[in-house]
Amino acid sequence: MSPPKPAEARQQPGALYAKTVSHDFVWKVRLTHPDRADLRVEWAGRPIVFDPVEPVAGDRVILTGAGPDRIRGTAAAVANGKRPDVTADRAILDWLGGLGPLGEGRLPEGEVDGVMVRSLAYTAGAVARPLNHFLKASIGVFRPSRVIGPLRAARESAEREPVAGVSPRIWELTLPGAGRLVHLDLALHRETSPSWLLSSADYSGADWVITGCAFGESEAVATHLPHFAGKQILVTDLVNGERRARSLPVEGITPLRDRLHGLGMPAHVFATQASYRFE
Repeated sequence: MSPPKPAEARQQPGALYAKTVSHDFVWKVRLTHPDRADLRVEWAGRPIVFDPVEPVAGDRVILTGAGPDRIRGTAAAVANGKRPDVTADRAILDWLGGLGPLGEGRLPEGEVDGVMVRSLAYTAGAVARPLNHFLKASIGVFRPSRVIGPLRAARESAEREPVAGVSPRIWELTLPGAGRLVHLDLALHRETSPSWLLSSADYSGADWVITGCAFGESEAVATHLPHFAGKQILVTDLVNGERRARSLPVEGITPLRDRLHGLGMPAHVFATQASYRFE
């Protein structure tokens, strides 16, 4: 498969949500990362958007989990009467239905709009990794609020989760005539179990593998990602926008991409507001 062709790094407001035209494409798949954990998949069929910040009429929404930042945009759309079509866990669909009518609610397995969809639950890592002990102690001495604030923000975030007890999921889309896409979300971290990796073995070998990286988990991602043997790997910024909003420290994804390249993996940085076309 040819390497991805970067599209414009930044576009006019609203352009990232422009509808896909119906004529034959000159590319198989276009992947766009508008903001936060929002990922848009455009192909010859109906557009699919993971965890949208702002759902658009006509898109198929897939929710990777019930975290506040993942579900907020869809919840607002339902409450405003937009009736998005949503694929998610039953508990999430039921909770959204309590806010207003959905267009169509689908569970995470089977054929959806001509696309074969399946998913696998995973155990999330810690909400926020601690800072380096020396750095944390130094900040605490000179600016105690820089320590207390992030800890309070992380705790309040966990308390705001609207749908308790729902595990996040990785997702696989088989797009007819295009290929397989696997969205690993934040499933790879130092607490990822060997048994879970074994259960995810048939998600390997996809044409496109999207992976996020939780704060402090780049070593674990680099260790586990070869298991999935993606033909193209997109190292994606899924958490920094959310962490900045809560005054939590962030780290770039370029060093992880460089490390994966050093391991011989076809990895690319998928930053916020970026777009890739695959031919």
